[in-house]
Amino acid sequence: MQAGEWGWIQNKKPWRGQGRMRWSMSKIQPKKSKTDSNELQVYETLLEKSQEAFTLALELYNRPTIKYRVEAFSFFICNAWELMLKAHLISLNGFNSIFYRDNPSRTIALSDAIKRVFTDKREPLRMNLEKIISLRDTSTHFVTVEYEQLYAELFQSAVFNYVNKFNAFFNVDVTERFDQHFLSLSVNVDGLDVNSIKSKYPKAIAEQILKESTEIRNATQTIDSTSFSIPIDHTTYITKNRKDADFIVSVVDGSDDKVAIINRVRDPKNTHPYSFSDVVAKINDWIRLKKIKYRVSHPDGIKRQKFNSSDLSLFIKFYDAKSNPDYAYKHQVGNTSQFTYSQKLVNLIERQITKHPWSVITNLKKAIDKSK
Repeated sequence: MQAGEWGWIQNKKPWRGQGRMRWSMSKIQPKKSKTDSNELQVYETLLEKSQEAFTLALELYNRPTIKYRVEAFSFFICNAWELMLKAHLISLNGFNSIFYRDNPSRTIALSDAIKRVFTDKREPLRMNLEKIISLRDTSTHFVTVEYEQLYAELFQSAVFNYVNKFNAFFNVDVTERFDQHFLSLSVNVDGLDVNSIKSKYPKAIAEQILKESTEIRNATQTIDSTSFSIPIDHTTYITKNRKDADFIVSVVDGSDDKVAIINRVRDPKNTHPYSFSDVVAKINDWIRLKKIKYRVSHPDGIKRQKFNSSDLSLFIKFYDAKSNPDYAYKHQVGNTSQFTYSQKLVNLIERQITKHPWSVITNLKKAIDKSK
């Protein structure tokens, strides 16, 4: 069977090979009927249109001239998730699983698809989607510009969750369609001014905005998971290393424009959100998503393919991460201390693994032994 052709196995579940359109002759039976062919075409269309909806959500949100972007993003990201989850349900339970039993002419809603795939109602990813669905339903009536500040962190989580789940379900990296920097949403992060909102809107609308703001803030603090909300913060700091700079400034003697250097206390929950186990999990997710051929050789000749806690400990020790505030934050409670880690540390590890996926751990061990 050539790439692009489809077939059913006996229980009417499409078999998935490595890649979106690669199939195995040994595991797929020939097409049996016109109906089967049509169903498989629907399955393929669900996957393709899901990716298109996801791309549209990103493009519209990151387009600065569009004022309707919150509404547009919530619509298209929900559509992307709905189509993906329906395709996943077909792959698990067959074509009929995406229709209501008491109304077989109607496909299930996104909210029902979420409940069937993510059965734990306390799962952060599920709670994230349910919040965005609520916004999508609200946006058909009225959404103010303040909703961007309310939902931006939830939107960012929904983007990364989609990429990770699409890869987990279908072994497809959707980021191959565009540069990865498009995954980071361009967000207005100005805080909400209560007095401004009350003076700007009628009482009913102002109360609704402030109510949602409180609910989301409380949920973010309670759930405390990047699958529900990813903190978005733009921080400016001065560095003498031009390679580390996003933009260049200069100091001019005698200038009339005064500039003050401000040291601002940073919230470690935003700057260093990952526990030790979170970092291990994120690196393994990245290895799987990017199909990195990561290998760690053992004396017995066996090659391990997963990044584990010992590997992370080597990185932390070699780079003295616990002493570097860019990489780690120390939480001290009485005589007990605990570290959390930043995205910068995750990025550092990813860069080093990319350079030497087969030898990075061996190289770290040798360098540490040599320094003793």
